[in-house]
Amino acid sequence: MEMKKMLSSKSMKLLTLLLTSMLIATVSASVYYSLSLQSTVTVGAPVVKFVTATDYPSGSALTDSWVRLNLKSYPNATLTYERAINISNTAAASKTFRLTPSDPTGDPSSNWDYVKFLVYNNAIPGVLQGELDYTGGVSWTNTGQTSLMTIGAGAEWTIKVITKSPSGATQSAVCNILISVDVTE
Repeated sequence: MEMKKMLSSKSMKLLTLLLTSMLIATVSASVYYSLSLQSTVTVGAPVVKFVTATDYPSGSALTDSWVRLNLKSYPNATLTYERAINISNTAAASKTFRLTPSDPTGDPSSNWDYVKFLVYNNAIPGVLQGELDYTGGVSWTNTGQTSLMTIGAGAEWTIKVITKSPSGATQSAVCNILISVDVTE
């Protein structure tokens, strides 16, 4: 009997030791190592930026990287801003960019037939580089993100805007359209 108690006691100690060892091994195996990431973020001027154009609407606001165009739309008439805003590449190399739409906010979409944003290379008159169309009516739809466009070093392109509202549009109706100009660095 004494031998059984002894074995049992030794077995229990060994089992406890084994379980403790496994627990320690599992815990230490869970922590491998850590990585460090350090970033330095410097504020600078964008090399592709907005600049005024010949049809830049009065009352609009502009910085290098942000513009608010105060555009109009007339019932049953098409209004065209041939050169609403320009995009300038001040870099020494070509840059690519695209227009990315978001959903308009404000008054009901039924107050607009469409609002079109057309991108032209000023050096090649009449050749469309990209287009982003918003169509009103029952609800807003858009043509989606434009394909990438490459603007040459020192080049200036223009964005033409065309608006139209239906004959029954509510006077003073307002919609806010936010478009991202995504530039590849």
